[in-house]
Amino acid sequence: MENIIEKVCLNAFRHDLSENKTAHAYLVVSPDEVFNKMVAYSMAGFLLCNEKTLCGECLACKKTLAGTNPDFHVYPKGKNFLVDDAVSIIEKSIESPMGGSVKVFLVNNIDLSTLQAQNKILKTLEEPSKSNVFILTATNENKILPTVISRTRKEYLLPLEKEQIKNIIENPPALYKEILPSKKNYIGNELNDAISFGEGWIGKTINALESKFFSQQKNLVRKISTSFSSSKEFASVSAEVLKFKDELKNFLVLLENEHRNLLVHETDQTKCEGQVEIIKEIHNCFQEIERNVNVNLIVDNLLMKILEIKYLYKLN
Repeated sequence: MENIIEKVCLNAFRHDLSENKTAHAYLVVSPDEVFNKMVAYSMAGFLLCNEKTLCGECLACKKTLAGTNPDFHVYPKGKNFLVDDAVSIIEKSIESPMGGSVKVFLVNNIDLSTLQAQNKILKTLEEPSKSNVFILTATNENKILPTVISRTRKEYLLPLEKEQIKNIIENPPALYKEILPSKKNYIGNELNDAISFGEGWIGKTINALESKFFSQQKNLVRKISTSFSSSKEFASVSAEVLKFKDELKNFLVLLENEHRNLLVHETDQTKCEGQVEIIKEIHNCFQEIERNVNVNLIVDNLLMKILEIKYLYKLN
């Protein structure tokens, strides 16, 4: 069975497995909720496996893969974790495991839950049963009650390697069938572009692939980077960029990646300096977005700077 645990540094969880002494609660944290959920599913698979190896062959693993393991409980049942979810966990936590020695309760995005729901589940975390293991995931640890955090062993995830993401997306493991989109045949450099944009986060990569605007943005980025050279084109290019004003940060990431790629392959020193200047201007845009500068003004200023730099450093 595909084992993402082998690809990430889960120091606490690995140590506990090796000592055969699992903690009663873990908190998995990264900016990527899809990645968090995948890791949590793998952790649950280890804990539920009869061999504690995520073998994929035992009855428990087969049930986990099929989504029918009666000892694996995934929350929230709706969009966010609510008091009703906490009540359900409390009720199920007093029951004995049906298949093995442990029950696993996965609570995705605990940081998006209500404070009432967190408080409701707190006592269960404070007075754990030996047969229960809780796995909580979050993208923002600061939104979790300190009393909840203090009852967990924390695991902070790092981005995956690009090749690892490519392998997972091209061959989605059965364990993550409820998390990842079905295997698709991507056209040309579509997957590679999305992986570069994702910066090691699989959820960000998938969002790019699923976005209907991603390919349009990439085409516009290449136009700005290569053929955009005249003030006569300014108004039309500005209008094209502003079509994506609600995703301007994403667009700027793509634009920066494109210019970094051009910089890597450039041999002329003067043109290298020009690419560096454009990258600096793109960075300034991120700061202006944080200062709530008008988006139209940000886009127009950037395009004017790009034209100026291209002229001064002979980039066209």
